[in-house]
Amino acid sequence: MRSSHLLAVPAVALLLLDPAFAEPLAKAPNPVAQEFPNQYFPENAPAKDVARFYPQSWLTYGANPARNPVFAMSADAPQALRAGVRWSFAGAGAVPLDKRVPPADFKTIAYSVGMPVGVTVVRGMVFVGDDNGYTYALNAANGKLVWAHYGWNMTMSNPLVSGDKVFVSTGNAYFNYANTMKYLKGERPVRGPGLNSIYALDRRTGKEIWTFHPQGEAMPTPLLDDGSLYAGTGDGQVYRLAADTGALIWKSDIVSFVSMSSLVKGGAYIFVGATNPNFFYAIDAKSGRIAWKTTIPHMVATGIGDCTPAYADGIVVQEVTVKSDDKNLPVANVLLAFDAPTGRILWQKRFPDGKVPPAMKTATPIIVDGVVYEGSPVSGDYYGIDLKTGRELWKLHLGSQIRAGAAILDGIAYLPYRSGDIAAIRVSDGARLGVTHIGGAFGPSSPVIVGGTFYVSNIYGWVTAIPVADLKGDKKATVK
Repeated sequence: MRSSHLLAVPAVALLLLDPAFAEPLAKAPNPVAQEFPNQYFPENAPAKDVARFYPQSWLTYGANPARNPVFAMSADAPQALRAGVRWSFAGAGAVPLDKRVPPADFKTIAYSVGMPVGVTVVRGMVFVGDDNGYTYALNAANGKLVWAHYGWNMTMSNPLVSGDKVFVSTGNAYFNYANTMKYLKGERPVRGPGLNSIYALDRRTGKEIWTFHPQGEAMPTPLLDDGSLYAGTGDGQVYRLAADTGALIWKSDIVSFVSMSSLVKGGAYIFVGATNPNFFYAIDAKSGRIAWKTTIPHMVATGIGDCTPAYADGIVVQEVTVKSDDKNLPVANVLLAFDAPTGRILWQKRFPDGKVPPAMKTATPIIVDGVVYEGSPVSGDYYGIDLKTGRELWKLHLGSQIRAGAAILDGIAYLPYRSGDIAAIRVSDGARLGVTHIGGAFGPSSPVIVGGTFYVSNIYGWVTAIPVADLKGDKKATVK
């Protein structure tokens, strides 16, 4: 597989930079800055008359609290967009999709060039964060690079879009020596050495409008609501910033660090899972006060802090990782449903025990029409579960780690999973209709469907756009 849209190398990029970027780079006192240029190619921007056919904003991870980012396209949209487009884009340092990465190198690849959590599609553009430090803005119709912004740390979040701003958060999964020692001693650490940032960027050019630097990492996707940006970070804080200016409105000290649990709003509360100690929190959106927090026993590692929760009908759903009593199969995933106003656990569903999966140990739930769809990275199973009661409706064994959410359209769930495959699953009974092989590997790379196109990123550093109609049979995907 190859891409015709590789990020331009610096020697070429400096000649093509928008004038707004060229002057600061030329005057940069540190020549290293010139090796990581922000780039802008206005000739690749989408046509203005097609922007209206796409989503107009993206305010939370997965576009909505239920985490099913699927958008119909109106009948007057161009036929090519309704039928689906086909392209691929490789970020800087991307690994070929057909390359087999040894298990020992898998995490290194994922944490250096991966696009781990999925894309954002707004106004004819695809926005995606890359662990190489870049945020890319691509033409949604052809995959051409419109701009690239370098953030000086890993970018593991869904870019959020409101009006003319794109909001991007950065950080990394590591502890420096001092904080590792604190963690081992049971003291409070800060996760995320280096420059941790939340950026507001110009949607058209990628130019920085404002920047906020928390002490800890800001890897999870923030939340936009009513003119405010909420973010959970590795310093044990949840921040509320003014979206227009980046000014701090309040910060809530929850003590636990937020790993990869992107915020979700339900009613008056912001919900997030966090680690050390492992708790699930409800935070009053207006005041920052902790309304309630809940935990369960026997959680391991980042436990409740790696899963991004979903919300619907007054219920918030979160997956956790717990210890088992089997030394050969030492962990299991548990799906929890909380009553959003009170934190009462309505039900919990324990999935089968298994071996410890690498990196992310939980999957992203989605909720559609009163059913929770969730996978287990530990057992490789995918489930349909009644939202109100926790009753298992069906189970499908896929045999590979499942960490992404699905995109559900017309009764079919399109689910990326570890082996570089996309399964088409009938949601009425869990029947697998077919598998399409993309290549590479998927982490928590939740996909997006807009019109006739399925968009997905992966941890080899690629974004792929494929017509949805091509995903229903057992075959190898054809990508450009």
